Amino acid sequence: MGKTPGSSRTGTNRTTRALVTGLATVVIGAGCVACGSSGQSSGGSQKANGEVTLTWSMWASGTDDRNAWQKVADEVTAENPKIKVKLDTSPFADYFTKLGTRLAGGSAPCIVSMQSLRAGGYTDGMLPLDDLIAKNKLDIGSFDKSIMEGLAPGGKQYALPYDFGSLVVTYNKDMFKAAGVPAPKVGWSMAEFEAAAKKLTRDGKYGFAAYPVDLYMFPMLLSRTGAEPVGEDGKLALTDKSMVSAFDWYTGLSAKEQVAPKVPGVDDAFPDTQFLNGNVAMSVNGPWSVLSLKKQAKFDVGLATIPAGPDGTKTYSAGSGFGISKSCKYPDQAFQAIRTMTSAKVLGELGALGRAFPARTAVQDQWYKNAFAGAQEVIDAANRSATPFRTTKNWDQVTKLLSQYGIEAFNGQESGASVLKQVEQQAGTG
Repeated sequence: MGKTPGSSRTGTNRTTRALVTGLATVVIGAGCVACGSSGQSSGGSQKANGEVTLTWSMWASGTDDRNAWQKVADEVTAENPKIKVKLDTSPFADYFTKLGTRLAGGSAPCIVSMQSLRAGGYTDGMLPLDDLIAKNKLDIGSFDKSIMEGLAPGGKQYALPYDFGSLVVTYNKDMFKAAGVPAPKVGWSMAEFEAAAKKLTRDGKYGFAAYPVDLYMFPMLLSRTGAEPVGEDGKLALTDKSMVSAFDWYTGLSAKEQVAPKVPGVDDAFPDTQFLNGNVAMSVNGPWSVLSLKKQAKFDVGLATIPAGPDGTKTYSAGSGFGISKSCKYPDQAFQAIRTMTSAKVLGELGALGRAFPARTAVQDQWYKNAFAGAQEVIDAANRSATPFRTTKNWDQVTKLLSQYGIEAFNGQESGASVLKQVEQQAGTG
């Protein structure tokens, strides 16, 4: 998710989390209101010779991220010499708040990076791509179907995907071995997960990192009781009995069972930080962050499916892509740029770098070449059990409220039912 799914947390920041996260998980930095200065519109400009410069907003967690995305921008010009792409990055945590302001004010960049979880909240300011896809005879059959659907809220395609992924468990092989805990198998159960978490909690270390961030919490709840945060009617369902039961179990891993550390405050990078520091043995993450974890971790990392509940293993999929703002004066050129940015060549390169689990199935092998041993078996199993993550139009508000109030439940200061009721009341039903 991207962080997400291009997505959220350390690579959702997108590199380490946020798919997430992702993942999992679009934005213009604080000083970026002046992007496209010198009298140009913020979206782009055109010279007398027909050369067009397009502004592209993207989240990035640091220099390595920015350099990877700059290479993508350069690929556009290499293939389309009269199209220049001006990359404009900012941290994932700020991205969507500022994006909403710019879309509403008609000052958004031409090319807009979008996460599937949040796509439904920004369609008023984005251009549906269906006509451009048809006009340019783009074959969309080579993209993963689930992420295409995730970026098509209301049935219209608002972005072409660059990455996607199903949420899995990452685990510290060294901690498992030291505690004498068998490595998890594909399809392992909730009972096996709980037993492992208890054995791994020792010497000031914990079995699992639990935290109220969307992509990394809700797959565990889904597999536990089948609970989903959004119902078939598109409304929030946080106070449904199955959701309350699952949330109580999940927060209880910290508050009651004490197999997860207490949460000190709002910090969506908390699970990744705890995992990379060797303070917890397991965490949920997306494939968009896995290669970054492999690079940063000072221990061997393994992958496992989300533990299976009474109805088997379940998980969510999410991802990110590139769309066009309605305020863009050069939609045809922007579409050509996005076509290059989501080409097999570019997505294969991003996959090899670990910046994305490619949305084009034909080049996913580039990601697997650099992943852990056994990663493909786990990812393939997760993809088979995954369902696209449904959200509400105000999902960004929902996630902020979950982080704000959810921490009280993790630390035993408030009941899960009370927290979920408070979030739903303040967010509305969506």
